[in-house]
Amino acid sequence: MSRLHELSFFSLAEAKTHFSKVVDDCEKADIIITKNGLPKAVVMDYRKYVLFNRFLERVYDLYLMDAGDEAMDVEIKDLIVQVDDD
Repeated sequence: MSRLHELSFFSLAEAKTHFSKVVDDCEKADIIITKNGLPKAVVMDYRKYVLFNRFLERVYDLYLMDAGDEAMDVEIKDLIVQVDDD
């Protein structure tokens, strides 16, 4: 998982102009695309995307097997990111 200091940021205009570079660079680190200065999208390596989704499926299955919130341990809760709806 990329750390904040390892992320690359591109404005939407920069990403459009240099899309090939964005795609190439996402193999090294996740790319954050901003619009009007705010993060709007993430470009990540496909292999990482697949692994990330498999991990989420397993965590969700374990969560369901253990009957919900009471069974989630603190380490897993730390992995869940809340996203504010605008």
